[in-house]
Amino acid sequence: MSLLTKNKTMLATAITVALSPLAIADDVADKEIEEIAVIAKKLSYANNTIDQNMIEQQAPISSVLAVMDNLPGININEGDAFGGDDWSTSITMRGFSIDGNQQQLGMTVDGIPNGGSNYGGGAKANRYLASENLLTVEVAQGTSDISSASLDALGGTFNFVSKDPDQVKSTTIAYTTGDHDAKRYFARHETGEILPNTFAYISYSDSSASRWSGEGSNGGFTNQHAEFKFVSELDNLILTGRISYDDVAEDNYNSVSIEQFNQTPDWDQLTWNWTGIPHFDQMFAEGWSTLRENTLAYLKFDYALSDVTTIEVTPYYHKNKGRGDWIPPYLVLAVDANGNPTNQGGTIAASYGFTDQNGTPLAPADGCTANFTWPWNSGPGLHPSCYADDAIPVMSYRHTHYQKERTGFTAKGQTTFGNHDITAGIWYEMAVRDEHRDWHKVIDARIYHHFDKTPYWTQYDNTFDTDTLKWYIQDTITMSDLTLNLGVQQYLVEVEKDDHYISANDVTVDSDSDVLFSVGALYQLNNTTELFAGYSENFAAIKDTVLERDASTLTDIEPETAENIDLGVRYFGEQLNLSATLYSIEFNDRITFIAPGSDTDGIDYTIGTNGTYVNVGGIESQGLELSASYQLTDAWEIYASYTMNDSEYVGNAPGFEKGQTVIDSVEDMWVLSTNYFVGNLRFGASAKYTGERGDAEDYIITDLNLGYHTEFEGNGINSVDIAFVVNNLLDEDYLSTGTGSGATYFIGAPRTSTLTFSVNF
Repeated sequence: MSLLTKNKTMLATAITVALSPLAIADDVADKEIEEIAVIAKKLSYANNTIDQNMIEQQAPISSVLAVMDNLPGININEGDAFGGDDWSTSITMRGFSIDGNQQQLGMTVDGIPNGGSNYGGGAKANRYLASENLLTVEVAQGTSDISSASLDALGGTFNFVSKDPDQVKSTTIAYTTGDHDAKRYFARHETGEILPNTFAYISYSDSSASRWSGEGSNGGFTNQHAEFKFVSELDNLILTGRISYDDVAEDNYNSVSIEQFNQTPDWDQLTWNWTGIPHFDQMFAEGWSTLRENTLAYLKFDYALSDVTTIEVTPYYHKNKGRGDWIPPYLVLAVDANGNPTNQGGTIAASYGFTDQNGTPLAPADGCTANFTWPWNSGPGLHPSCYADDAIPVMSYRHTHYQKERTGFTAKGQTTFGNHDITAGIWYEMAVRDEHRDWHKVIDARIYHHFDKTPYWTQYDNTFDTDTLKWYIQDTITMSDLTLNLGVQQYLVEVEKDDHYISANDVTVDSDSDVLFSVGALYQLNNTTELFAGYSENFAAIKDTVLERDASTLTDIEPETAENIDLGVRYFGEQLNLSATLYSIEFNDRITFIAPGSDTDGIDYTIGTNGTYVNVGGIESQGLELSASYQLTDAWEIYASYTMNDSEYVGNAPGFEKGQTVIDSVEDMWVLSTNYFVGNLRFGASAKYTGERGDAEDYIITDLNLGYHTEFEGNGINSVDIAFVVNNLLDEDYLSTGTGSGATYFIGAPRTSTLTFSVNF
């Protein structure tokens, strides 16, 4: 352990002791969930929550990420209607993104940090929470809640809140069936009171579906998910415990160019028939895979020291492990620094796609320049036409292995005296992430992609240790109709890389923030209208993925920062609720990956730890967010939102120029939805417009949901529910989101219908 790490541990302990006489539970008003989705909390920055209507617009088999898509400023894109592929999942908000290359938005579950949302070792909320167990999602656009525990919260945070157990004993069983072979079995048992003032539930689901693109051996996903939660009230102490387990195997979707989409808008260029020709079979869908297991557990102690002073301490543990797969159309020969063959580390000296009958690598025929560009340039000499008829094709099955363990705690205290409401807290975490990449020989590429379990080469093997300490304090001052929020926070982050093959690549980087300030004001104009204004300094630490690249000049890389200003108004009427926010954001020291030169137009399977990360200027964003709900009658509600966003690059770097619109950011979005209830029947419909993103055209997606719920008495069955959901009702062809490069995009999912039967007894 380094001296800095020891100092942080001592400081964490000291602050914990110092906080013990303070308060820490959220205040009662903070825990209440608004019935309307327009406003979640009365704060001095833009914030929203989803409501039950938004949850019902998505099928239970869908990812919990999808429920946020109708909120202003947010654009959710997933490879299919079920969120069955993390590789193609992205979230954008106010010019900030979560995608395969960027993690600029924070994400927590019940306030517990998710460990990052990146593909390699991260996990989004859908890995921790089933849709039936979701209470709400608290969204802080632009400005994060000062207590939020995240290293990615440059542009805001998403806090996914799980339901508490019911007080009545019951069991729910549900079955979902739908398009693309979709199936889901779900069961939840509410224990009722198992000990004095102690309630719990346990749930399990088994989900699967095929990829919508292609047929037969076109891949898909399978998912096993379990959760357990209990709440126990003991005098002045509320004890809450939760554990979730998720095991998923996903075959990915591929991104395509505009030209490829215009030719075939229902095909992502992956194949579903094994040909025995590696040049084509590298695109076999079942060879593009994501396998992940995630376990997250926490135990929250919420203690009231007095009527005005509380303390909350939550230790947690997270384990993530998994693999990412590709199938390169060749084998490689690796050598060490002395030019000798090696099976660990080193560099690639040669690659070959065919052998003779004895397994000896073959060179292409003299003068052969066969260079086929479908699906992309695989290099001269990799097509069978360059070899004799009896030549044997060879392939690799490339695995990238991910494993991560996090142990930490959050602590928050709150006390009130006079017109001051003081909140202070810390977040401390130790994370260890292992990543290595190995290459396996496909046993017989002419037959299928079955591979030798023993790798013939391990390309790299690295371990990353990240120690994080965040402290914060905020004073909320109430003066009649005016409320002021004054806060400071700081992140102390140390990232260490251990290269198990080349010790010269070992490095330690401190990624500490300055002391970050936030200030806000909320003015109650009258009983129905409030005005708010806020300024905050946001921060994202240098991530361990930056240390993966040997060429990154780490001494020259600065952490990313953002300055956010919100100005807004909220109106609460008997039938109408409105919210409007103007915002301005300056994002500095943006960290970007610069790929090494490549002789392919598509995937460079051999990239390893090459390439570099650099700071490339920043981004400036300005915009307007509007949302409204109107209760026409007791049974009929209308909701609408509109977003206008202008995000431009500041400074020049490879791939973009100063003044250019930020890749994949959306300039205009609007949503119109309605919900209607009559007796036991419910009906909902929504339409969302998403404007142009680069060369991708705008589109409108319409969803529909219909449900019937009936109660029973004295028959052993409490209730029965039937829910029918159609996503992309009009079967629109569209490109959803890009890969962050501006060159390729993922295809949006076609019309997808699901039907769910639920019984509670």
